[in-house]
Amino acid sequence: MTLHYSSSAMARGPTHSVRLQPCKVALLLAAWLVVTCQFASGPGLPLAFKVLSPWRFKEILDYRTVTAKTYTGLPLADFNGKVRGTIFKSFARQQDQKLNPGADIQDAKAGLCVNGQQRSQGMAEYGWLRDGVRVQFKSSQMQFNKDGWQVRFWNVKLNKENPALSPFDDLLLGLYTPRGIFLYRHDLKLGLSTNGIRTDISGCQIQVLGPRRAPWSEALDVILEKMDGSGCTRLGFFSLGDAMLNELALERRKGKVPQLYLGQPLADVSSTARGNCLHDLVKAVDIILNPACTIREVDTRGWIRGQCRVKCRSAQLYWHKSSRRWGFILQHIKFPASGIRESTMKDELLVALYTPLGIYIYRHDLQFGISTVGVETAVLGHKIEVNGPKHVEDWQVALDAILGKLDANTNGCKCLAFIPFRRMEGWSSNELALAESVQE
Repeated sequence: MTLHYSSSAMARGPTHSVRLQPCKVALLLAAWLVVTCQFASGPGLPLAFKVLSPWRFKEILDYRTVTAKTYTGLPLADFNGKVRGTIFKSFARQQDQKLNPGADIQDAKAGLCVNGQQRSQGMAEYGWLRDGVRVQFKSSQMQFNKDGWQVRFWNVKLNKENPALSPFDDLLLGLYTPRGIFLYRHDLKLGLSTNGIRTDISGCQIQVLGPRRAPWSEALDVILEKMDGSGCTRLGFFSLGDAMLNELALERRKGKVPQLYLGQPLADVSSTARGNCLHDLVKAVDIILNPACTIREVDTRGWIRGQCRVKCRSAQLYWHKSSRRWGFILQHIKFPASGIRESTMKDELLVALYTPLGIYIYRHDLQFGISTVGVETAVLGHKIEVNGPKHVEDWQVALDAILGKLDANTNGCKCLAFIPFRRMEGWSSNELALAESVQE
């Protein structure tokens, strides 16, 4: 028997705290012992993992970056960066049509990958065609980084030495700020820099900084002054309440993922911030599971437990529109591979699967679901992809199938812990703590 706490009562919401009665305690203990025995019985079946109260990690789950706090309650702030970027791209394309009323706006021609295969439309090297001009669009949220506000645009595949050889002709930038959205045509010079060894694969970056330790409004004024004082051209400013923008956002809210995570912990932070929080949560769980070991921080992606080097990666359960299925993709994992990478910097890989039910933590076997990512593998690393069945739109059914793959005795992956976002109906926090102590 494999227990995932998916569509079962463990997934249901918090209720009023009630005083434990002796008979209720006895029933709870008996039920939990039955579950534990079921886990431990039978060849090849997984041992019980720990169900840990979210209250133990409240500080981590409640953490919000300066950026998230600043944007709280503003339109589009509850979307993740990828979805928000898609909205801004559609919005910018419509504005480009308005700015050029007689122009013929067409979809980009996707072209071919380096292996000769046809690219998907989403992989096109530019955004759209305007009377034959290849228009590329990039958006950035104004963010607080260390001690100052900035805007940074990633993966700009611009040929710095000879811009004419770039895969686009016109570069438009959208700045998402607490004040509104600013649309610019970039001069292919301001704030442009390479991105180390990733430049050949991912492209350049454009970064415009505000003054250190200034509030966001003052920093934004400085950033805009730099943009306006360069060769960049401001094409427009749009309120966050713009009707067209809200219409695009409303359409995206009908999608599967935004509604799924609405109101859940960490749903309203960027993917980077959520990854950092999940790293801290997994490390905290690792300390709980290994109380006799010394834990030493290494970096934001791992730590050392005793003599074991541990790396941590996380992924969100997400609907893949093109393949019509739910799944997880863990990226930038530098496994050893012949001709690519001869050694690895980890002895153990822990993965956090962020779902609407809660967070599942697994120890990966360093083999299951691993694949390359083309020419990017040598620089960025491999990926681990685990998917549910195609055309199954019920996320709970898909999640059960995915966890079933991870729990199968055909691989060495092991579920270590589960942190539910909601307690069982009728449980108080004291009762959940009791269940933890019984399981331990």
